[in-house]
Amino acid sequence: MSWEPSVRTRHLTVIISLVLIATATLLCFNIARLLNAHTTAKRESFEKIADPLSSFAQRAILTRPLEDQRMAISMDDTVRSLIKTNAGEDKEFAYVSIIATDGAVIAQSGPTSQAQNSGKIVSMEQLETARWYKQLWQLWRQDHIYEMSWALNLDNKPFAKIVAGVPASILRNELSPTVKLSLVFGAIIMGLCVLTALLSAGLVLFPLREVMDSIEQLEAESTVPAEARPVNVEMQSIAQRLRELGRRFAGNRTEIEAIRDQLQQVVGSLSERVLLLDRERRVIMASPEAEKMLSGGRFTLRGQKLSDALSYSHPLTIIAERAYTSGQSLQEVATFPVNGTQQPQTIVASLQLFDDRGQPAGALLTLRDFETLQRLETQLDFATKLAALNRITAGVAHEVKNPLHAMVLHLELLGAKMDAGLDPKPHVDILMTEVNRLKRVVQTFLDFTRPVEMKLSQVDANVLVREVILLAADARAQGVDLEEHYGKGPLVIKADPDLLKQAILNIIINGCQVMPSGGKLVLETGQDDEDHVYIAITDHGPGIPEDARDKIFNLYYTTKPKGSGIGLAQAFRAVQLHNGRIKVESEVGAGTCFRIILPVAA
Repeated sequence: MSWEPSVRTRHLTVIISLVLIATATLLCFNIARLLNAHTTAKRESFEKIADPLSSFAQRAILTRPLEDQRMAISMDDTVRSLIKTNAGEDKEFAYVSIIATDGAVIAQSGPTSQAQNSGKIVSMEQLETARWYKQLWQLWRQDHIYEMSWALNLDNKPFAKIVAGVPASILRNELSPTVKLSLVFGAIIMGLCVLTALLSAGLVLFPLREVMDSIEQLEAESTVPAEARPVNVEMQSIAQRLRELGRRFAGNRTEIEAIRDQLQQVVGSLSERVLLLDRERRVIMASPEAEKMLSGGRFTLRGQKLSDALSYSHPLTIIAERAYTSGQSLQEVATFPVNGTQQPQTIVASLQLFDDRGQPAGALLTLRDFETLQRLETQLDFATKLAALNRITAGVAHEVKNPLHAMVLHLELLGAKMDAGLDPKPHVDILMTEVNRLKRVVQTFLDFTRPVEMKLSQVDANVLVREVILLAADARAQGVDLEEHYGKGPLVIKADPDLLKQAILNIIINGCQVMPSGGKLVLETGQDDEDHVYIAITDHGPGIPEDARDKIFNLYYTTKPKGSGIGLAQAFRAVQLHNGRIKVESEVGAGTCFRIILPVAA
């Protein structure tokens, strides 16, 4: 199994290698410079001795012209003193001598010093001209004496030479502290650099870790399950994983392009005016009607930013910018020229945002003609009212049918009794009762359908409910506990107080009637949103079966033995007259909640 080093390991290896190379280079340069400096210094020290010694030797020959020249030099006190002063065990040179050209010793620092070391003597030039690492090897591994010489001439002819020996031990002792200090300093520098590399590895690899996190997130979100990865995944598999993701995205791109083409065909066949925008407000798709309305056929919207295709001051651009900035879908009425003409038209623009992790990822912009929309709303309102009237007439027809059947039956019986000569009075009384009953049903229907003259005013829903509770004081006497919860007010609505009070009271009475043994009736007010106020009445009765919930607001529909079937119908009609609605939430065996939703006063 091959070893795949991580990025961290590679990073540290490179840093440590560079530090080692740099430190070694500096150490080598420093040691070479030190060796050169010391050998040069020894050479200069020898020259400082040899030059005066040569002068003293020549002077000794001149001061003793009758004596042998070699003897004159060897007998000269100055020469002997100078030689002995600079050579010895504690001196800079192991020995200093003056040797004739034939090898005879004229003067020396000790009688046997040169002879004892004759086997270890090496020319100083050999050390000076060697490489620095060879110099170190010779100094530390071999105990040579490095000899330097100075020519002594008489009458311009070679007469003798001055030699001095420097032991390797002396050079080692002089170099050791500096070399050791350099090595210690290099080790410290290398340690600090390695420590810095270790500490900075996380910072250096942070961008790579972000890339790896992004790759893992993409793999997690991919529809294709990711393969198992080895533990060490910092770098060795990043290229492979990117290639794999690239293949997946290429396949996904093909699928997306196919879906986009299909969606473009669907959008192209729409008669609605719709635009699909991306996160940059760029038009991805546009229906033919939308293209015609906004461009008049002069240019193509697709692929352009909304601000570039229209203008920065165009109402649709402003609406889109406001929606994207706030992160909320908008619906507004705007007026601008359409179909490539200068004729303005009022349009209802609805922009529905698509979110991606809390940020707008795109939007669907729908454009509708305001006048057409108003006509549709009027027709819908008329249809709603017609449906309500149908429910009412169905209830009336049911109530009228019963007395008519009774009247037909008793008329037949009345005819039979009159033919038989019997007393017809009981049947006449029943007929009168049924006629009155029929009259009462018709009168109720007329009262219910007669236009109501509403006296609207701005009222607080909290105050209105409190006043209704005062009217429902008998509820507590029946064992019903009224529990009140009011929203933060004022909750101002525009209503006919008397008509709305009667509607709320009817629902309260209905709730009390379904709890003959007492119970809790909860009244709650509040505000659903900025545009609507709600009044909720919740009982804890038997609840309403699902098949009966669509009938409870029909006139004369009731499930109670002594119910009239008028109260909830009147409440429903009153709420409708206030442009509101009633929502019913019921659970069999748990209770029912009637939620009256009314618009906030403008």
